[in-house]
Amino acid sequence: MTMEPRSFARRAAAALLLVSAAPAQIGNVSGGVLIPEEACYDVLHYDLALTVDPAQKTIEGTLAMRAKVVAPCPVFVLDLDSALTVRAVRLDGGAVPFDREPGRVRVRPEAKLAEGSTFTVEVAYGGAPQVAKNPPWSGGFTWAETADKRPWIATTCQQEGADLWWPCKDHPSDKPDTMDLHITVPKGLVDASNGTLRGREEHGDQVTWHWHIASPISNYCVALDIAPYVELDSTFTCIDGTVMPIQFFVLPEHEEHARRCMPQFLDHLHVFEQILGPYPFRAEKYGIAETPHLGMEHQTMIAYGNGFRDEQYDWLHNHELSHEWWGNLVTCRDWKDMWIHEGFGTYMQALYRERRFGRKFYDEEVRRYRTVDRAAIAPRDSKTTFEIYFGGGGSNDIYHKGALVLHTLRWQMGDEKFFAALHRFCYPTKAAEKATDGSQVRLVDTDDFVRLCSEIAGEDLAWFFEVYVRQPALPRLHSEKVGGVLKLRWETPEGLAFRLPVPVVLRGALQRVPMPDGSGELEVGDGDFVVDPDQLVLMRALPRGQ
Repeated sequence: MTMEPRSFARRAAAALLLVSAAPAQIGNVSGGVLIPEEACYDVLHYDLALTVDPAQKTIEGTLAMRAKVVAPCPVFVLDLDSALTVRAVRLDGGAVPFDREPGRVRVRPEAKLAEGSTFTVEVAYGGAPQVAKNPPWSGGFTWAETADKRPWIATTCQQEGADLWWPCKDHPSDKPDTMDLHITVPKGLVDASNGTLRGREEHGDQVTWHWHIASPISNYCVALDIAPYVELDSTFTCIDGTVMPIQFFVLPEHEEHARRCMPQFLDHLHVFEQILGPYPFRAEKYGIAETPHLGMEHQTMIAYGNGFRDEQYDWLHNHELSHEWWGNLVTCRDWKDMWIHEGFGTYMQALYRERRFGRKFYDEEVRRYRTVDRAAIAPRDSKTTFEIYFGGGGSNDIYHKGALVLHTLRWQMGDEKFFAALHRFCYPTKAAEKATDGSQVRLVDTDDFVRLCSEIAGEDLAWFFEVYVRQPALPRLHSEKVGGVLKLRWETPEGLAFRLPVPVVLRGALQRVPMPDGSGELEVGDGDFVVDPDQLVLMRALPRGQ
């Protein structure tokens, strides 16, 4: 998800945009502690058949879910926003009793579902879905119009989950293996969605678009993008030699601007493949849909609303594309680890600028980031989307602080080991790197990254993450020159162990001062020195002599 403002120059000033956009605590949030009635089954496949009526701003359809029973399951639950009415529920083809609860559908099979068995439940539903008040930060349907007054529709639901508009198990720990979308819209409109287009069928004044998603997908990344689009087709040769379809769906009036930006967008893809490994969904496509909101990381069909203005570096596209690896390939199994999506995605913007324009531009990007330090960016207890974004008063820390933690980790590990860690976190094995059948998609948490970095570094780096992501306060660096010796000492909350080396430039040369027990010294004599002038380390610095 993006939280950057539209103007590149205003980005630092809008550091708390996400917080200011936040509603009061809302009932419809995603994730949190998984309830037993949903933990008892594992989703295998969703099939959503939905008719969208732009004139009435309503939807009507059926969601079929096939799932495997993994624990005793006398009843089970699907999530669905209370704004939508459930017409009927069928279990394995027959009508089944159900209770409509706030935000949920509780299904009561006549006989207990046997562990290890599979079942298919169909929910017929419809109504007027929530309207997104401030997309993409506040979710729902956006019912906009093009300049010539034709419908321009989009869905966004990261904060609230896809149950805003279709029944599902709304938890990041359970992705369907595959999914089908059958989206019916008025003739003349195009539905651009995830996966591969399997068919387009006209019937009267309507047309149904069939998209098949062949890899596991987070429910909030399933998207409808509906407009009188023109389609810009191309191909891209991935780093492993795969020739992949490119599909950009743009408004007719923006076609030429989009064509001019396509080479840059594909270059983002090229650089990210060099750093992280092949594009994860190359067996399907890389797609972009122009949207009436700013943007979202919808898998294989990125939502883009930044206007195609910057033909050299479009930060919005860069950020959303990064989520194809950080969020869609590598997905946190609980929202408590959302910094793996947002912090890693934000940091990729700096890495791209470094690769294409030089270290100066990397440093410029990193120095824009500001931390608030109100809450841990990777707490150990389960979180809802609302809690991880807005808990403790809210901040942009899972974005900016997350990126700065990675920037500092690069200093700790060195470039060779650090970039190996990024690549292997995406693709832990050669088999995963080659896979295109969905097996490459993984659920992860922060502990997985800590273990990987420690393995590659050849030392236990738990102390690094304990200070930077498990609690909010930054370490403080005390520095004092005594005689000709610079004395350095880390101060951490509750005396947490911390041995990050300190960069010092002495007589124009960078020195790495070891801090094995949280303190260290450097002979400086009468030479000029500066502690960390290039801001390689995330810290709360104190004036010299303190």
